[in-house]
Order: sequence, then structure tokens, then C-alpha cells
Amino acid sequence: MNCLEAQSKIVAFIEDKLDSGETLEFVRHIRSCENCAEELEIYYTLLVGMKQLDEDQELSTDFKSQMEKKLNMEYKHIQNRRKLTGSSIVLALVAVAVASVLGYESYLTTKYQKEQAEIKERQSEYYYSDYFQDAMFYPDVYERFDLAAYMDQEKEENSSSYYERLQDYLNRHKGDLEVE
Repeated sequence: MNCLEAQSKIVAFIEDKLDSGETLEFVRHIRSCENCAEELEIYYTLLVGMKQLDEDQELSTDFKSQMEKKLNMEYKHIQNRRKLTGSSIVLALVAVAVASVLGYESYLTTKYQKEQAEIKERQSEYYYSDYFQDAMFYPDVYERFDLAAYMDQEKEENSSSYYERLQDYLNRHKGDLEVE
């Protein structure tokens, strides 16, 4: 803000008609420019003194300290509002980040559970297919399947020694094993 702009906003500042951005620039300029600070002091004394006379108030004796107090108060008020706004934005961003992380973790957990359920379902099919393949894939055969008889047959077949079973296997598949 230059001196001309600052001097044009002196009355608006005294009457509290500037927005926070303009007020901040105005206060900064007044703090750095002695000529504008003197101009503000003259206008402040004139306008505030006339207002006090019009309202039959006791006339102040130290307009300069009142003006300094107003400048400090406005500057602190704007700074505090900016800090609060900045803190609110940071807090909102942190909340969004935490919600995103938790949401993503929940998504991954749900996806993992679905994949595990699918794997478990597929494993059970393969695990039991070794013994009950016909029963699993041919339901009409399953209705006629006698588990107890199957188990008894397995026991009888496995009661012989390893060499006897090997010899039996070789005899049954003798034609398949011949090398040409």
C-alpha cells in the first residue's frame, strides 16, 4: 500500500469500515510511514473528538494513546483470526488424512477377507476332490455313494504290504508300462 492509498483509507479505518485485508495493510503501512502516521493522528483526534462532543461525552485528553491502542487491537485481532483460520485448515486436512487412511485400511481388510474366503472355498473343493471326486462333481453318483463301504474297501486294499500292492499294480498295468 502506498501513501496515497493509506491516506484515502484513514477515515474508513477510524470508522471501522475496512475489511480485514485492507486493515492489515493499512496498519502495516502506518507503522512503517511516519508521514501517514501523523496524518492518521490528526484525523483521529479531529474525528473522535468531534464525535465525543456531539454525543456529550467527556473529551479525551490522550488521543494518541487511544489511536495506538486501536491500531494494536486491530492488528492483533487480524493476526489471531488468521492463526485460527490457518489452524482450522490444518486440522481439517489432518482429519481428512486420518479418515482416508482409516477408510483405505478398512477397504483393504474387506478385500483381504473376501480373497481369503474365495481361497478357502477353492481349497476345500480340491482337498476333497481326491477322495470324493465323483461325489462332488456327479451328484447322481453321490446319492448312491456308500462311504462306509468305500472305507472298508480301502482298508482291505491297504492291508497287504507295499511290495504286494506294487506287484498287483504292475500286473494290472503291465501293458501300459512296456517300452517299445
